[in-house]
Amino acid sequence: MNARIVTTLKAIRAAAKAALWRPALQALLATDRRVGLVLLYHDVGDHDGDARSELVPPISRTRLAGQLAHLGRHYRPVELANLQAAVAARRRGEPFPVSLTFDDDLGHHLSHAMPELARANAPGTFFLCGSFLTEPSDFWWQRLQRAVNYGVDVTALLGDGDIHRQGQAMEAMITEQREATAEALGELAPPVPVAEVLTAGGASQLSHVGFHTVRHHPLTGLDDSELERALTEGREGLGGVAGYSIDTIAYPHGSWDRRVVEAARESGFSIGVTCEREPVTPDSDPLALGRYEPPVRATIGEFAFDLARTLMKSPMS
Repeated sequence: MNARIVTTLKAIRAAAKAALWRPALQALLATDRRVGLVLLYHDVGDHDGDARSELVPPISRTRLAGQLAHLGRHYRPVELANLQAAVAARRRGEPFPVSLTFDDDLGHHLSHAMPELARANAPGTFFLCGSFLTEPSDFWWQRLQRAVNYGVDVTALLGDGDIHRQGQAMEAMITEQREATAEALGELAPPVPVAEVLTAGGASQLSHVGFHTVRHHPLTGLDDSELERALTEGREGLGGVAGYSIDTIAYPHGSWDRRVVEAARESGFSIGVTCEREPVTPDSDPLALGRYEPPVRATIGEFAFDLARTLMKSPMS
């Protein structure tokens, strides 16, 4: 299929979503359906990223501001801790509650995301690893991105293929191998820009902080002792920075299963969020709440339609 046809089809789909989101939402509002949404964001940049060439493409401040404005007009933004209660209390005709979350240790949380949240009067939860508890640092996917952007050959470390295939190779590694490869990438990649690194001082100014584990390893690949360590290491220190005990967690890479959920419950977490695109109900396990991540270049019409469509989904059992 040539590029012109692909572009035309995308434009048709975008136009259809722009035309359909309002009647879809109105139909939902007329029901007594008790559901809500958790939205997932990562980096908020000065410009929109490109999912074709970036592992974690940023959404621009301008686009985020537009999405927050839409949520403020048509939904009810609430604190994550209050989401399920708000869902249970929703009645016919009332807006659906939504919660906003941001993952990873990123300087732009403070400089870009927080001002937009404040302007929209919307609460947000920032799931942090706490890399700044020893010395502010970055993570392997950031190092890989900078290496590829600057033309550094990383095939000896991660094999052939595009950056997404190489990222998958990193995720598939055992813990020790991934950490060693991350160190090697740190030596190959250009230094991380200071503005992109989150410090302890910056983290203390965020609206609400949750845990994302210090090492950001996929939790399902850890044995029981490693999993226990991942759920505890750095958590108390992060709470010291935030000024309160941390009892919410976002599972790194969206990697979770029932064993991980039960381990999080036993570790004293009260809320856990995944990357499963599904609505939250009063009966959802609070340690396995789904999240919807908007595409970084979605139009408001596409964003609005996808929100309504996600509200219509049946939650996973």
